[in-house]
Amino acid sequence: MSDMLCPRCSRANAIVDYQGWQDDTVVWTIFRCITCCFSWRDSEPASTIGVGARSADFAVDAANLDRYPKILQQVGK
Repeated sequence: MSDMLCPRCSRANAIVDYQGWQDDTVVWTIFRCITCCFSWRDSEPASTIGVGARSADFAVDAANLDRYPKILQQVGK
């Protein structure tokens, strides 16, 4: 787990899903928040992934996730 803040729920519990390599150098990383399942690439612009720069319309209240509808089928349910 990293200390990267999730742009959607502001929790610091993202995991690295994938890294793009070029000549033995990581050029981008895809993170996924284990709280709200949002994923993003670290090379996206700050207006997209900056915690304070994103519109509040796209934020998720991580303390109250049950208030959001479940759109995708959950595994094992």
